[in-house]
Amino acid sequence: MRPEKIFIGLALLMLGLTLLVIPAGNVAYGGIILLGPVPIVFGSSPTLAAIGVIIGALLLILVYLVTIFTFRYKTR
Repeated sequence: MRPEKIFIGLALLMLGLTLLVIPAGNVAYGGIILLGPVPIVFGSSPTLAAIGVIIGALLLILVYLVTIFTFRYKTR
């Protein structure tokens, strides 16, 4: 791996962490934990972003299941 790619990745990581630390008025948080195909969604308030995370998690589960069934039947 080239050193400049590592540097760019670390610089973007530090920039993202810095932006997370700087609060901007009304701050809300939320996230998702995927334990296998089961999503656990949490947040400080039910907002449009939380609904987007739930929809995204459901899409990831759908992609997971389609991939599993596609490769299972192609290998037999």
